[in-house]
Amino acid sequence: MLLTDLLELPVLATTGKRIGYVNDVRFVLDGPPDGVLARPRLYGLVVGPRRRGSFLGYERRDVAAPALINRFLTWRHAGSVLVLWPDVRLVEPDAVHLAAGYHSYDPVL
Repeated sequence: MLLTDLLELPVLATTGKRIGYVNDVRFVLDGPPDGVLARPRLYGLVVGPRRRGSFLGYERRDVAAPALINRFLTWRHAGSVLVLWPDVRLVEPDAVHLAAGYHSYDPVL
C-alpha cells in the first residue's frame, strides 16, 4: 500500500458513521539509524472533516505566521483528530474502518 492510497479515504466508526477523511499520517522514528535515518513506523492517521487539505506545517504549535494563513488553516482543520494506528481495524480500497472503542487525540504537534 502506498501513502497516496490512504489519503482522502473516508474513515468509518464501527457503527458505519463517517468520522471524516484521512488528511495526513504521522510517523515516528524507531530504533537505531539504518544507514542515514532511523526506521520509520506509522503512528497514526490525521482525520479531518473535509476530504482535501494539508496542514502545511501549521499543526505545529510554534508556527503561526503569516497570521492570515494560520487563521484560515485553523478554521479549515477545526475538528481534525489523530487516530492511532492500533485503533485502525481494517483498510479497504474505499474506506478505513476503526476498531470499537477507538480514541481520538489532538493532532497538534
